[in-house]
Amino acid sequence: MDINKIWKEADWTSEARQIIDGLKKFPDNSKILLILRHSQRDEPEELDAITKLRLTPEGHMIAKKFGEELPRDRSIRLFHSVVWRCQETAEDILSGFKGIDGEGEISGSFGPLYNLETARDFFPNQMKTHSAKQFFFRWIAGLYLPNEITPLQEYCKKAAELFSKKFKESPDRNIDIHITHDFFLIALRFGWFGIPPCKNWVSYLGGFALSFNEDDILLFNNNKLKNVEIPYWWKKT
Repeated sequence: MDINKIWKEADWTSEARQIIDGLKKFPDNSKILLILRHSQRDEPEELDAITKLRLTPEGHMIAKKFGEELPRDRSIRLFHSVVWRCQETAEDILSGFKGIDGEGEISGSFGPLYNLETARDFFPNQMKTHSAKQFFFRWIAGLYLPNEITPLQEYCKKAAELFSKKFKESPDRNIDIHITHDFFLIALRFGWFGIPPCKNWVSYLGGFALSFNEDDILLFNNNKLKNVEIPYWWKKT
């Protein structure tokens, strides 16, 4: 398996390559928050088994390659969801980063990366009748009861408070890497910045990164770095 060729040429690694290039465009003295989807996993034969799926061999090696490509002059902290493939991704990224003499640590699982406080079997049952995108738009339209799933804006506000607290505690010039799932990544990007899911959803090791300025946020998304408004409720965290 030619990992360098996969990294440089595969379609599914294109967003990961863009993120690596984007991290280099942030100011040198900035701290960066990166929300990242886990690396490549197997496809489920049954939807109920999706939480048990692990990374493919290729997914492991590309996650390590991602770590090798991170800027070595920064430190990293890695957070992950409770699902195994996210922890595996974190471990592989850290292994790759330490392989280039980078300094980092795994800080463990982090609630907002997986917990939507859903009713038992709610999400799997919805996925049997709706695509992920259909379910997402039904969620943001408020078609579900709060006791079935936390409303999107409530989830995003609570997540912002928790992310912000962790971020403030991070070292100077650090990158906080939060490894989650496509649905959570898309929810946070929409709830924080009003960016709807793109046509192609989000690739493995795809995501977005941000840093705080005094009056706005510097956001890297969709291969572009731009200044965006800080949500009014985030300013109070």
